[in-house]
Amino acid sequence: MIFRRCCIAGTLYGNESGDALKDIELLNAVADNSPHVIKFLTVMALCNTVIPIKSPSGTISYKAQSQDEDALVNAASNLHVVLVSKNGNNAEIHFNRRVIQYEILDILEFTSDRKRMSIVISDSQSGKIFLLSKGADEAILPLAYCGQQIKTFVDAVDKYAQLGLRTLCLGWRELSLEEYLEWSRLFKEANSALVDREWKVAEVCQKLEHTLDILGISAIEDRLQDGVPETIEILRQSGINFWMLTGDKQSTAIQIALLCNLISSEPKGQLLYINGKTEDEVARSLERVLLTMRITSSEPKELAFVVDGWALEIILTRYKEAFTELAVLSKTAICCRVTPSQKAQLVKLLKSCDYRTLAIGDGGNDVRMIQQAHIGVGISGREGLQAARAADYSIGKFRFLKRLILVHGRYSYNRTAFLSQYSFYKSLLICFIQILFSFVSGIAGTSLFNSVSLMAYNVFYTSIPVLTTVLDKDLSEKTVTQNPEILLYCQAGRLLNPSTFAGWFGRSLYHAIVVFLITIHAYANEKSEMEELSMVALSGSIWLQAFVVTLEMSSFTFLQFLAIWGNFAAFYVINLCISTIPTAGMYTIMFRLCRQPSYWITMLLISGVGMGPVLALKYFRYTYSPSAINILQKAERSRGPMYTLVNLESQLRSEQGNSTNSILTAPVKNKNSVYEPLLSDSPMASRRSLASSSFDIFQPAQSRVPAAYPRNIKTS
Repeated sequence: MIFRRCCIAGTLYGNESGDALKDIELLNAVADNSPHVIKFLTVMALCNTVIPIKSPSGTISYKAQSQDEDALVNAASNLHVVLVSKNGNNAEIHFNRRVIQYEILDILEFTSDRKRMSIVISDSQSGKIFLLSKGADEAILPLAYCGQQIKTFVDAVDKYAQLGLRTLCLGWRELSLEEYLEWSRLFKEANSALVDREWKVAEVCQKLEHTLDILGISAIEDRLQDGVPETIEILRQSGINFWMLTGDKQSTAIQIALLCNLISSEPKGQLLYINGKTEDEVARSLERVLLTMRITSSEPKELAFVVDGWALEIILTRYKEAFTELAVLSKTAICCRVTPSQKAQLVKLLKSCDYRTLAIGDGGNDVRMIQQAHIGVGISGREGLQAARAADYSIGKFRFLKRLILVHGRYSYNRTAFLSQYSFYKSLLICFIQILFSFVSGIAGTSLFNSVSLMAYNVFYTSIPVLTTVLDKDLSEKTVTQNPEILLYCQAGRLLNPSTFAGWFGRSLYHAIVVFLITIHAYANEKSEMEELSMVALSGSIWLQAFVVTLEMSSFTFLQFLAIWGNFAAFYVINLCISTIPTAGMYTIMFRLCRQPSYWITMLLISGVGMGPVLALKYFRYTYSPSAINILQKAERSRGPMYTLVNLESQLRSEQGNSTNSILTAPVKNKNSVYEPLLSDSPMASRRSLASSSFDIFQPAQSRVPAAYPRNIKTS
């Protein structure tokens, strides 16, 4: 953050150059010891929790809990009001070669409810006691003494907010010794209270914070990190909705949202306002915005709404159901002047709409929101590590969120989907073989496989190959980032849903039938031991699973190849070693089987019959009914032109002759939208389907949340 402009005693500094620290008029005022300017800079230097650190070379650096305080203290230092030391209750300031010492008597800490911070100091030379305050304009300006003209300050706040600058109001007043001693006694009692301590402290603080002499307004530029607009734009293309929850003023929040591509200006976008100080005003404003959302939901214009903290408090108390419907209809929202508890309440509200929420923040006031969301991401930086420590993931820059979601998040989903379903498949395969054998054995309860084989099956024979899925990539990272829309497949649950699970269930049943029937018929006319028949069936299962894992892999590395087929070879090595032990139940069995041509013919037959239909179905889908991901895979492997999801529809139609419909362009009939979000003919399709309701949300009614709507992630 950088100190850019200020308004002191009605005079605006930094308007021409855009940097108040280089404003000649301000520098002259400091040189002339202007009382108002010196008071303003003194409040900037002292009213904070900054710790000065002096290096051996004599340079002074500051350690601050917030970037606002750091910017203010550094700005005061550049204007020759330097905070040199702060030891215990003593603070020392250097100004124009003069040393000024203050005693810090009490600190009235900042809270999200008070929206201000104050400090009580005593001038060591004169013995006078002063109250220094800084905070939001809505928290400081109403405390001005009677008769002070604050219109200039109000106009300055609005002007700076329009420029996207964060504003703070600074004020002070002199205290009499009797007033301070009486207040100090109450303050100590409130701090030592065991019940309602925070409420009592706030009440006592309010008794002192009044009739302030408003000194001026500071304007700080909160510079965007590199890559923020591009990251938001790419993530919005992937179907992720964004809500901006901030403590800034409404004008400042809107300007920041425009800068980072969160909202679009007219005529491409439209911004709707929810304002009001009373319940009736908020209700009318909310109803107007909701009706506008319903009416214009079918238009391509980007709609967003803005709500401030005061109106939001009324909405969450009285009109929660109406706001819930608005949350479902909207893709972008700006909530300004919100407290940490309101941030958490909003995330909880979105979770109740069956959204998957991701909250990202960088400060201590974002901790509640991060912990409330399904996924919490903390940005570690100059705001501290509170958010990063409370989050599920910690990143250094906002732009890293793109890679976290599109690359790592998508790969993780694909791998988890395969791993979970394959684990069921391999376990069900053995179970179905056992069930089929029980029918042949007359439900005698005899197990086809011995206990050692069953244990080794899950621990050694099938565990290592499937772990190589952590290296599998269906598309390269470059293709994924160029086509963020493919994240919709993850949101739609395309790889992990009841239908895909049923497919793996059917595959395990089919493979069990193939292994059992071929094994039984191949050795029906031979005098074989039970252990020999068991090893043939187990070998067939291992062969099938090696081919299944190979077929499901989208990319191959040497480590994957070694894990799959090295584990396959290890199966024979292990069993050959066990067959050499006379006391083992499998003594010489594996040697006899490997010498029999019928054993190898049986394995080839099991593999051919078991994998033939699977290969045919996969080939048919890949060739005649490809998905967008299949087309991107073809382009990668052929090293031809790299298509994007914008022109995939025309490419599909040219390849298929309009015989089949692309999953990205054709809505699936009779399918629950839980598995098909935003995969219809328009990105606005979900909003059109939800906007058809025509009930009055301000009258008692049944559930107003639609039963089926897309489960998009919302980033707060």
